[in-house]
Amino acid sequence: MANGWKDIPTCFEHFNGEYDYMLFIDETGVPTLKNYNQNNRWFSMTGVLIDGEDGESIISDMMTIKHKYWENAMFNEQRVVFHSRDYRKKIGAFNPKIIDYPRMSMELLRFIERANFTIFSSGIDKDFLTARYCKPYPVYWFSLIFLIERYAIYLEELGKTGIIVLEARGKREDTYLLQTIVPKIEFGTNYVNDSTCSRIKGVYFNKKRTADKKQSYPYLELADMIGYELHNKICKNIESDLYRKVESKIYNYPNIEGYGLKKFGEDNKQ
Repeated sequence: MANGWKDIPTCFEHFNGEYDYMLFIDETGVPTLKNYNQNNRWFSMTGVLIDGEDGESIISDMMTIKHKYWENAMFNEQRVVFHSRDYRKKIGAFNPKIIDYPRMSMELLRFIERANFTIFSSGIDKDFLTARYCKPYPVYWFSLIFLIERYAIYLEELGKTGIIVLEARGKREDTYLLQTIVPKIEFGTNYVNDSTCSRIKGVYFNKKRTADKKQSYPYLELADMIGYELHNKICKNIESDLYRKVESKIYNYPNIEGYGLKKFGEDNKQ
């Protein structure tokens, strides 16, 4: 992969083995600090780290489930996407009138439990952020930089390289974010030096589906499904069945605090 990713937001199409790891990141909550309320007080980001050697098996297993429960893995002429909100609310492709939802859900959770990946997650209490800083960093960036730093350290420890894939939010937002991230990768952050950060060899932006709606990006779907469960753990201390199935995958488990999971809040002052 060339360095064109540094200039404009670029879509990641497939893993070609050039680098060792991929970190797929999804968000839960509203990143703005403007007029927020207690219902959207918390914001979190979760990254699912996948070894390139495990990538194809993850896609294959996920597609097997899709093809089993939806003809050609499609619904309303679009590729079925495992989206946490639709899955939990049993709407759209997940309507129990359309599929055998209990059996599908059982198979999906079993797949996630058995799949080989590592989790990094960070959550921010906006009350804490606004009380501590007169001019706080943007919430999205504050949460993301933790994941970038931990990912870079992880790669450094293994002597490996990797890329990051974020869910695309919009051309302007993605461009601004890319312009903010690139200098950190090239010159380091306040806590991680440039040599370590430079192990990240690309930052890409993907939507949930391709432009023609016929294909999806399963790794981002995995990050979406897991991200919601980590969000509930961080902000409400709720441990769902899915959370319990993936908890051991959080980096540095069982000592995850500050390593694979970071909570920026009143009960965890920084």
